[in-house]
Amino acid sequence: MTNSPRKSDSLTTWYLLLVPLIAVLAVVEFYPLVKGIILSFTGANGAFSLANYGSMLGQSAFYNAIVVSMLYSLGSTSMCIIIGLALTFLVTQKVRGRGVFEAVFVFPLAISPIVAGTLWSPSSVWDDIFTFSHYILHQPYPNELSPLFYYPVILLSEAWEWAPLFMLVGLSIINSQSKQIFEAAELHGANAWRRFTMIVAPTILRSPVMQFVVVLRMIDSLRAFEIPLAWANWIGYQNQVGSPIDTLSLYLYKLLFVPLYGFPIGLVSAIGVALLVVTLFIAFGMIKLLGKLIPV
Repeated sequence: MTNSPRKSDSLTTWYLLLVPLIAVLAVVEFYPLVKGIILSFTGANGAFSLANYGSMLGQSAFYNAIVVSMLYSLGSTSMCIIIGLALTFLVTQKVRGRGVFEAVFVFPLAISPIVAGTLWSPSSVWDDIFTFSHYILHQPYPNELSPLFYYPVILLSEAWEWAPLFMLVGLSIINSQSKQIFEAAELHGANAWRRFTMIVAPTILRSPVMQFVVVLRMIDSLRAFEIPLAWANWIGYQNQVGSPIDTLSLYLYKLLFVPLYGFPIGLVSAIGVALLVVTLFIAFGMIKLLGKLIPV
């Protein structure tokens, strides 16, 4: 009769299997993080110093980047939720070719953010639309360099790319629910729109899975870089720090790669640490807020 393996031996085996993963994370995640924190506390003479943080806090461009990043995160995530719910409503209707529409709606997830920013730029889409509206509908050309135009479009391009993720999560939540609720609502005369607004949408928004996705999307959009970079090049802010389009990531990029600013690695490291703190603070606050506003 053979002895069954002990539980401690099984746990040891699982821990050993995690060693390669931990080693890779130590190289690509933990070491750069620790090195960045050390550089942020290192002065020009190589000694411990808070000068980098003092310089960061003394720059108006830093506060501007925080405001832009937070507005960008809140605006794009809100649009993602709205568009994602709208797509969920469309693909849950009983129409022929629903699978084709679902595949088309998922397509933006396969596009790189820099491509999404370029696709939604005036030279790609809006010039043709405004030319049509001007010569056919006799409407004046709008000012494409106005924040009233490019801010909503930038947020829309971010939401257009990631809204399909919310749609897929919403569909998985719906499919995990009992069909009897929807059948009873239909039996009592509720049309498709009322079933969606009264049952489907609240079910999706109350789901812990959807709340988790919302927090992840906000964290990711706080670090937005590619789409703001594409628009900064188009509207002429590619070298200016503190511009109305500078997210924290774009602000860091300009400090590092625009020769005018002299590669201030200590200051950049301090801003990177501040970005980490802001991201963790926003994520924690969103988890608490969603837990209160949308109880499970």
